[in-house]
Amino acid sequence: MNEDPAPVRPGSGNPGLWRAMLPYGRQVAGLLVLGSVCGVLMNTAVVLPSLLLGQAVNTVVQFRDGQADAASVTAALVLLVAGTLATELPRIGKRWWLGVSSTRLLANVRSDALRGVLAWPADRLHRASVGDLMAKIIGDVEVLGLGVKEVMIETWDTLLFSLSFAVAMILLDPGLALLALVPVPAALALGKAAGTWVSRRTLRAREANSLLTAFAQEGLTGLRVLRVSGRGGAYANRLRALAEHQAHAEIAATRLQSALAPAYTALTSAGVVAVLWVGGQQVTAGTLTIGGLVAFLTMFTRFTGRAFRIPQMANRVQAAAAAHTRLAPLLAPPPPQRNEPKHAAWNPARIAGLTRQTNPRTSRRGPGGAAVSVRNLSFTYPGATAPALKNVDLDIAPGALVAVTGPVGSGKTALAGILLGLHRPDHGRVRVDGADPATWSADDRAGVGYLPQAHQVFSGSIEQNILLTDGSDHADREEPSRLRQALHTAQLDDDLAGMPEGTATGIGEQGVRVSGGQRQRIALARALAAPHTPPRLLVLDDPFSALDLVTEAGLITALRAAVGPGAPAERQATVLLCSTRLAAFPEADLIVVLDAGQVLESGTHSRLLAAGGLYARIFTAQQHVTAARQEKT
Repeated sequence: MNEDPAPVRPGSGNPGLWRAMLPYGRQVAGLLVLGSVCGVLMNTAVVLPSLLLGQAVNTVVQFRDGQADAASVTAALVLLVAGTLATELPRIGKRWWLGVSSTRLLANVRSDALRGVLAWPADRLHRASVGDLMAKIIGDVEVLGLGVKEVMIETWDTLLFSLSFAVAMILLDPGLALLALVPVPAALALGKAAGTWVSRRTLRAREANSLLTAFAQEGLTGLRVLRVSGRGGAYANRLRALAEHQAHAEIAATRLQSALAPAYTALTSAGVVAVLWVGGQQVTAGTLTIGGLVAFLTMFTRFTGRAFRIPQMANRVQAAAAAHTRLAPLLAPPPPQRNEPKHAAWNPARIAGLTRQTNPRTSRRGPGGAAVSVRNLSFTYPGATAPALKNVDLDIAPGALVAVTGPVGSGKTALAGILLGLHRPDHGRVRVDGADPATWSADDRAGVGYLPQAHQVFSGSIEQNILLTDGSDHADREEPSRLRQALHTAQLDDDLAGMPEGTATGIGEQGVRVSGGQRQRIALARALAAPHTPPRLLVLDDPFSALDLVTEAGLITALRAAVGPGAPAERQATVLLCSTRLAAFPEADLIVVLDAGQVLESGTHSRLLAAGGLYARIFTAQQHVTAARQEKT
């Protein structure tokens, strides 16, 4: 179930929108200053072309009547060109700097939305739809950015631009200007009234887009299953219905704004009738020159060419407020300005908070792995009726290999998630090196390795998957053995030998170009090499499910050599191994058997075999199955 905010109240939210956007404005303050200076220069000179055109017309008339010479006409034309340049050159600078600042602001908002989602607790992530989050982070940010960009650019291109012409027309002829501008307030009133409809329809369109994106994302993820099962047609029918719903919502929003645009234009332009009628009479009466009427008409035409965008801009802002309401629950607080580099606000390519990592080395608290202590731990998944863990007590010595097993649903993955700080327990106390993992910072996690049960991998090369870099990180240059050691421990050396591009081999989305066993071992290598420091805690959830017995045996031996007691002290790690396959369990220092969320038995391999309990029965059964398979081969 998605956590959408309460519906937008049409026409509300703009003050909150601008308060929320204020920190982002500070991030691009330098660019805004440059664009604003150009805007001031442009709007100071914006009436010059109209006035100078009128002056040039009068000069040509005087030349016709013999009252001016050719030099005067040339000078008038040169002034007209100079006045046009004085307007248009600052306009280019204004559009460039304000356009860049709005683009950067958009990127900063999207970055904070992604940071916010990454910081969500696990239970919230489990309830969220990936497609819905994609629609918000991509589509709603675009709608928000369009509204903000309208304000940033149209403040100069429309508001002050129109104001400059309105003032100039009033100064030129107050009576004629009053007649020309009488219909404008009606257009503004219509824009304000239409805000309710615009907000409502925009919100419906964004919600429909979220539903469509979420459904499409899920279908594309499971595309192979749909194709093999022959259910592609049924899925396509459901997708078509959602697409039609989204199209109707988008068309409704577009139809409204398209209908409003000509209404705004008609109202703001209606005064031209009065200008021509009254102005023509004044020219006939000799109280207004032909050049004066041309200048007034030119200014009025330029005014009406932009003034209709004022109510449109208000509607875009109202749509942006609706989009921001959907985005607000995702956004992380903007990075503090004090942490930004000097002159960052003037940098057109800067994304706030995204400083390239220098591969920091967090200090270790001592040799060996992490110490783990669990007391009276109970945990229930959100929405579940029964607890996943009940009254669990567990002590893990630094550097130990602890193997956890039990039937499906016994609580193995829940225990792994709690030790990593992905879940908060309902009751009890969890400490890793004396700290609550639920409170870990990013630096605290720099020494934690994790292989999740689903063995997720990412599109890109094997190296990028293991080191989690974009290819430009210098971590591998600083520590060239890190990648090689992880590959060797994960038993990938022979696999890479058969790949022409080696670690640069692309594995495709979700690892479709490699086998399940290779995908699993790539994820294991990532758990070893991706942390900034050699992991002190290594949590492996079901790491052998896609491996044969020979590879599994080699892997556990290599893992013990890499992070076990025989490894250098700075590379030793505490390992929590959760698995239903027990072939590697004799190597463990401690074995914990869970059943229905409780510790059923614990001890060494030999002790549990001698006890003849659940562990002994499972281990013996798996040994028989393995022996039977070997006989067949």
